[in-house]
Amino acid sequence: MHKNNFDFLRLLFAALVVVHHCYPISGISEQDPLFYLSKGTLSYSYIGVRGFFIISGYLIFQSLIRSEGIADYLVKRLLRIYPALIIVLILTILACAFVFDGTAATYLRNKSVWTYIPVNLSLFKLQHSINGVFESNPLKKGINGSLWTIGYEFSMYLFIIPLFYLREYGNKAFKWVVSVLVVLLFILRISLNPNGSLHLGILSLNTWCHFALLFTSGALLSVLKIESNPYRLPILGISIILFFALMRWEHFELLQYVLFPPMVIIAGASALKGISSIGEILGDVSYGTYIYSFPIQQLLMYYFRFNVMELLLVSLPLSIFFGWLSWNLVEKHALAQKKTVYQKWKQWF
Repeated sequence: MHKNNFDFLRLLFAALVVVHHCYPISGISEQDPLFYLSKGTLSYSYIGVRGFFIISGYLIFQSLIRSEGIADYLVKRLLRIYPALIIVLILTILACAFVFDGTAATYLRNKSVWTYIPVNLSLFKLQHSINGVFESNPLKKGINGSLWTIGYEFSMYLFIIPLFYLREYGNKAFKWVVSVLVVLLFILRISLNPNGSLHLGILSLNTWCHFALLFTSGALLSVLKIESNPYRLPILGISIILFFALMRWEHFELLQYVLFPPMVIIAGASALKGISSIGEILGDVSYGTYIYSFPIQQLLMYYFRFNVMELLLVSLPLSIFFGWLSWNLVEKHALAQKKTVYQKWKQWF
C-alpha cells in the first residue's frame, strides 16, 4: 500500500476539534484564539471539520469506484460508521449514570436515557442531552457535541452513489460529471439565504451544501489525480500562502472552497518520513478520538472544574487514547468482517 500522510492529517484534524471544544466546555469562550486572529473567518474546529470532509470525499470516492457494487460499498460505509458509534453511545449512557442528578431508579425511569441511543443511531435526528446530566457544567447539558457531523458525513456517502454507474464510461466521464457537480454546488452555496434554510431532520440545506461542496471537491481532486500533478508543490505553496494571507477578507468563506481542498489533499497524498507511518503505529484513531472527546471533556469538567489549559492537557491525550482503544478493540475488527458481511448480504437479498 502506498504510504501517505492521511492518517496523520485526520488525527491532527480530530485534535484541532478537541482543542476547540476546550473553550466552550470550560466556560471561557465559544471560540478559540484562531477565531479572533482571523476576525471570525477561521477556528481550529473550522480547519478540523472541513479537512475531514475533504479527505473523506477524496478517499470515499475511490472506495466507491473500487467496490464490487452498491451493496459492497454500503457495507463498508456502515461498518466504518456504526460499530464505534454504537459502543460510544452505550458507554456514554453508562457513564452518565454516575453524574446524574438523582437516584439510580430515577435514572432508569428517565425517558431521555432510553431515547438517547436510538435517536443518535438514526443519523437523522440528534439528542444532545439527557435530563439531569451535566446541568451544572459550564456548558450545560451537552453530552456529545461532535455527533452532529456524522449524519452529514453519511449523507455524503449516499449522495455520490450514482457516480458508481459512470465506471463503464471511463475517467473522462468522471471529470465532467464531478466538475459539474462542484460548480452547481458552488452556485447553490452562493445563492442560498444565509439566514434561513430548509431542514430534513438534522440536515440543514445550507450546511449540507457547504459540506457537499468540500466533499465533492475532494472527489474531484481524486479524479484529476492531483497527487501525480507535476505542479502539485507550487500549487500547495501558493494555496497555503493565499489561504492565510486572505483569511481576514470578507469573501474568504467562498475562497476557501478553492484553496483549502488542494492544500489538504496534496499534503495528505504526500509521504513524509515519520508522519506517514503513524497509521502503522497507532492505527486510524481519528474517528474514535473525535467521537469520544466531547463526553470525556464534559466528564472531566463535572469532576474537576478544569480551566481551559488544564482541560486541554488532560483531555487531548485521553481522547487519543480512547481513539486508539476504539480502533484496536472495535473498528479494525469490524472492518475486517466487510467481505463476510457482504457475502451474507448477497445471500439474504
